[in-house]
Amino acid sequence: MEPADNLPAAQLVGKRVAFKEDEAHRTCWHRTVGLKTGKVLRVALSLAEKARIMEEGGIPAPQLREMEEEEPRMWIKADPCPSHPRGCEVAVDKECLLLLDN
Repeated sequence: MEPADNLPAAQLVGKRVAFKEDEAHRTCWHRTVGLKTGKVLRVALSLAEKARIMEEGGIPAPQLREMEEEEPRMWIKADPCPSHPRGCEVAVDKECLLLLDN
């Protein structure tokens, strides 16, 4: 396994990943609920991208527009776990992920 944050976001789409469980991720939602593995579905929209889409639709989003561009989060289809027996979809930072050997 290697950290997913070493790769560009677009290269992670379709890859199997594990959620980091070390002490640095103690307070992350993925660790709190016990997510272990999943598959990257797509790159999530940044807040700035969401603001542009909202404004194109006539909805003002000034607080989102003023936010700095951030590293995009990854949209993951998490595998089933005890707290989510059918799995779930979640957006997480790349730094929370490990790339599994395919």
